[in-house]
Amino acid sequence: MISKNRRIETYPPPDKTTTPTISPSFTKNRQMMLKKISIDSSIASQVALVSAINIQTWIDGLSSFHNRHSKSKYINQVAEWIKNEMLKLGYVNGVHFHEYTEAGLELKNVICDKGGTSQKFIIICAHYDTILKENLDDAVSRAPGADDNASGVVALLEIARILSLLNLEHNIQFVFFSGEEQGLWGSKHYAQHIKENNIDLHFLINMDMCGETGFLSSSKTTNVDVDDGQTGVVTTNNEASQSFGVTMEQMAKNYTDLEVEFDPIFASDYMPFEARGYICIGAYDGSAETSNPHYHSSTDTPNNLNINFLTSVTKMVLATLLYEGKII
Repeated sequence: MISKNRRIETYPPPDKTTTPTISPSFTKNRQMMLKKISIDSSIASQVALVSAINIQTWIDGLSSFHNRHSKSKYINQVAEWIKNEMLKLGYVNGVHFHEYTEAGLELKNVICDKGGTSQKFIIICAHYDTILKENLDDAVSRAPGADDNASGVVALLEIARILSLLNLEHNIQFVFFSGEEQGLWGSKHYAQHIKENNIDLHFLINMDMCGETGFLSSSKTTNVDVDDGQTGVVTTNNEASQSFGVTMEQMAKNYTDLEVEFDPIFASDYMPFEARGYICIGAYDGSAETSNPHYHSSTDTPNNLNINFLTSVTKMVLATLLYEGKII
């Protein structure tokens, strides 16, 4: 599948170090959105299957590529690696490349469909490319990108493993983007594809940096990103985004040891979808800080991650997908 040639919006290279704090209006409205969702034994049994060993193995494998820069010789090798991992998980007929051209480069998003019985789709996505802050165009140096963003990619892989044996009402689409670090390249092309093909996108979950706990309130706290009206360009999707975010908070309480704090969607792959009116939320570890020496650095390696935390975040997102996707 190849994106059509078209005029499409541009984004700067994303810099999450300037993310604003959550708006006071959302903090106030959140209390009114809170709803008691009972623990579901069928969801709990699936969440219990999330494996820290699998997550560690995939983190090590993906981080072992010399780099994953979108202009490097490795980027399409990584796309093939992700595709092959999904094939191993049983998605034999569901995996394909969404190809696009940007800045004269031929790049690939990796797409995997898990069919449901309804017409609605839920997208869960993560970007697989890396970058170095010292030189954004350095496509040669070592850039392991363990937290940014092997952490999000491997969470998708583990969730895909568990969902592969289940039947859900809504279609789930696993999407792995290239070109995020250059300016949300892969996601803006794919968001346009979703729009042009009138795909009924229920909502989107973005996982970008989910495994480092040194910049959170505690090692048991995760950020959930919602559209609080500060950073998006469409207003009609704000309330639904916040409602889904509060649902994810309840999933964390029901099925994990995590507490949730909120921040705005910002500078990642959900933004082109939000701009087209789609509902977006995200999971994020808050570590895109100027004081973090590993952010966009050659030292962003697996040994800096909290695998138990990443396992809990994976459980939270899986539970959200099971609750919203509706187990049959």
